Formats: sequence, C-alpha cells, structure tokens
Amino acid sequence: MIILPIASGSTGNCVLLDLDGKTILIDLGVSASMLKHALTENGYTFESIHAVLITHTHSDHVKGLEACLKRIDAPLFMSHTSKDILRIERATPLLYSVRTQILEGLWVTAIPTSHDCLGSIGFKIETEDTCTGYITDLGCIPDSTMQLLYGAKCIVIESNHDEEMLRYGRYPAFLKKRILSDDGHLSNETCSEAVARFAERGTRYFFLAHLSQENNRPELALASAVKATAGMNAEIQVLPVYGERIIEVD
Repeated sequence: MIILPIASGSTGNCVLLDLDGKTILIDLGVSASMLKHALTENGYTFESIHAVLITHTHSDHVKGLEACLKRIDAPLFMSHTSKDILRIERATPLLYSVRTQILEGLWVTAIPTSHDCLGSIGFKIETEDTCTGYITDLGCIPDSTMQLLYGAKCIVIESNHDEEMLRYGRYPAFLKKRILSDDGHLSNETCSEAVARFAERGTRYFFLAHLSQENNRPELALASAVKATAGMNAEIQVLPVYGERIIEVD
C-alpha cells in the first residue's frame, strides 16, 4: 500500500491511497494545479485515479472539487446528503455502514462521523489483502466505529489539537467550544486513546491527520500517540500540512 499525503489540515485536505494498484483520492480540498504537481512528482497522473471519495462538504475538503473533476474521469462517491448539498449529478451516494464494491476488488464502507457538517463520513476501505480506516473531522469516536475498524492494518485518524493550547490560545470562545464539542475535532488525547485501542486489536500503522496549525504541534501529537502505545507493535507518523512524499506500508 502507498499513501501520498498531498494536504492535511484546516487549509486543505487531499490524500492518495494506492491499494494493490487501485488508486483513490480522498477529498479534494486543493487546487487542480497543486494536485497535478503532486501526482506528477510521484509518477501518477489524473488518468491514474480510479475513484474519488469525499468525506464532507466543508471547504477545506471540497474547494478544489469542481476544477479537479474536470480533469479526473473516475467515479465519485460521497454520502447522500453531501451529494444533495453539492448538487453533483455524477456522484454516487454511499449508504451508511453498508459494504459497497466501488471497483473490482475494492470495497468501501461509509462510516457516519460526529461533526458539525451534515452528511459527514469516514471510510473503511478494503481489498482482498488489506483493510484501511480513514476517520478525520469528528468530535468523538463511538464504539460502533471502533468495532468496525478493529483489525484494520492501517488507520488515518485525526489528531487535531492539543487541548491546553486550544483552551489558552487566541481562538474566540465560541470556536473553542465548537472544536471541543462532540461534533468538533479530536484532541491529541482522545486520538491517542483510540490509537491504543486499535493497536491492541492488531492495527500496526497509524497516520495522524488534520493537525491544527494554530492549536497543535506535530511533536505533541506524535508524543501523545507513542506514549499511549508504549510496548505495542505500532508505527505512527504525522501527515504533513503539505507533503508530496510517498509513504510505503508493507
């Protein structure tokens, strides 16, 4: 499996997954020119993309959608609600918690996420040989989501903020309340607790995503997750805000 983190954070989100030769993009919160550059630098093209998945309709996840779809001739998947909001006829809606084959040999289960955006989802992505979880932009992780992703080989998970930095930072009170709510974003602590539970049940690779540039630091997020998984067989990396380096997962 190959992961190419093109953008991860409040300014934009887009990640490429190459699973057994099936290449998918998750979110298009980047410009078409930025996406093209990242693809080209790593041996991909617009024609290399086999499918596009959208988590939700906040601008940092879809602001490049219209421009990029003019160049990507691949099936597009999102929730029913996101399709209605975006009014994209070519989009195929995914049913919540239903395992759906979107390509030959590749299945996706849409996971409802607790976020202040209607239709927000994460994904369980499976091939015949591997299983990957993708859950960002959520204020909490219910047991049903945990159980669905137990045993996944790799999980991309939000580690948005350090609670102390957020509470004593310069954000206005209403925004702090929103981020800290169950419909907001995962803190380093909550993320680390989930990572430890996943690791106990066999997940080896973790990628911490959607870090706040204002209320977090990569070293804080990483240290929290590493501490929580001490003694476990877990490999943890932080996805960069903007990065064009391929990460290979055995």
